[in-house]
Amino acid sequence: MYYRELPAPASAGHIIDRLWILELESGPVQRIVPDGRPELILNQGRPFESLRDGTWRPQPAAFFVGQLTGPLHIRPAGPARIMGIRFRPESAAALLRLPMHELNGREVPLSDLPRALHSLADAPESISRLAQTCAPDLHIREAVRLIDACAGVVDLARVAGRVGLGIRQFERRFKDAVGISPKLFCRIQRFQRVFHQIEAGGSWVHAALACGYYDQAHLVRDFRAFSGEPPSALLANDDLARHFLRYREKSHFSKTLCSGPA
Repeated sequence: MYYRELPAPASAGHIIDRLWILELESGPVQRIVPDGRPELILNQGRPFESLRDGTWRPQPAAFFVGQLTGPLHIRPAGPARIMGIRFRPESAAALLRLPMHELNGREVPLSDLPRALHSLADAPESISRLAQTCAPDLHIREAVRLIDACAGVVDLARVAGRVGLGIRQFERRFKDAVGISPKLFCRIQRFQRVFHQIEAGGSWVHAALACGYYDQAHLVRDFRAFSGEPPSALLANDDLARHFLRYREKSHFSKTLCSGPA
């Protein structure tokens, strides 16, 4: 397996988190876990198959995948080469001009998205041109930044106040732009940070407390919800979930906003 991440083009950095490339000849079933970032997948080899409702189905050659809220199982159907475009949490809505919660957990073929995006299948670099037409919700962008700065351990009422929105308006606009509720987004960011704590050699108890969990049992419940496995199983397997998690940036905490579990 070959996996590499690349920085977003400077002209598209306001909507793209990063790019990634995956090459895989064959292998077992792989697991993808939620990270709070929707993606555009461009297959340059044989598309993977994904498990949906107990049935394996081929993925489209080029498609947008909305927010995941649980594990996604995929398997190679032959030699694969994929370019992924990982969006910033709040930015894909501005490109697709759709409420993002409508796309949660879906694999939407590029052909079913706005015609302006169709060129990406053959010319991924055209994302820079398309990005210039996008204007993400700046209130939600700032909210995402604040939540990321605290790795999800934050008082959401204070975040809403900091961005100048009432709590209900904040929750509605966040769900439209990001696809999931602020609370669920916080849980996913906290889950992501645990992996780095454990990889750095911390104990489960230390990781649970450092990442804002009430106790180890609380941590295990989130791991099962998002990965379908207990923490030890995720760390034992060398599948795509570990590769994606390993590349996630560590957060830098803000003492003014970070608090107990969201």
